Amino acid sequence: MKRTRAITAAAVMTVAGLLVGGCTSTPDGRAADDPAPARSSAATADKAVAREPRACRGGTYTWFNTRNDSVLNGLAAPQHVPGRTKKMIKLTEPVRRLRTDQASVTSQGPGPDEKQVLFALGVHLGLVEKGDDPEMGSGLAEPGEYAPVDPGGGEAGGSGRTLRLVYYSFISLVQTDYRYTCGSGEGRKTTTGHVVTWRNSGGGLVSCEEPLGKEASAAGHEAFRLSCPA
Repeated sequence: MKRTRAITAAAVMTVAGLLVGGCTSTPDGRAADDPAPARSSAATADKAVAREPRACRGGTYTWFNTRNDSVLNGLAAPQHVPGRTKKMIKLTEPVRRLRTDQASVTSQGPGPDEKQVLFALGVHLGLVEKGDDPEMGSGLAEPGEYAPVDPGGGEAGGSGRTLRLVYYSFISLVQTDYRYTCGSGEGRKTTTGHVVTWRNSGGGLVSCEEPLGKEASAAGHEAFRLSCPA
């Protein structure tokens, strides 16, 4: 599991369920306030699959216009943590959702199975190995899932000075076009499509008293820009 540090050394953190400064998680579920994925009955889904033509198997993928972005999708109001007290202060400001992202796989014409597309993309991004079982997942969010918002929480203190701390939620958003080609000769077929998904999600903490360095994520910089006046 990959983790991202997003707090300066000025604040000593003890965040419940997180490492100091933030944590990421693979796309395995939804937070309590996340929108529920749209669902349909099994019978309706089976009929839709039966009607939808599929591309031939054993083809090759070409990926282009690929973007990997650290995206801010939730933000809490700044919370003051006094520096004179030695007690740890609970972080109680709620994290508000800023945007809603839903994973999807679309194609123009007969397309390959969505799981196969995501698995191939996972291999391309180095998240899984080509020899792995596609049924075990791709390391990416599946179509219909909504990106979770990290709930925040935890404690802070021990810096020796008053701080304004801002908790934020992020996802590592992946967007890409693809071309799938299978068959040969006159039977050669090409399908194009588009994928929206994410590699991981999590939360982080920034201090308004210390500007972030270049090594901090884009989501962390955006949280600082929105919450910490110049």
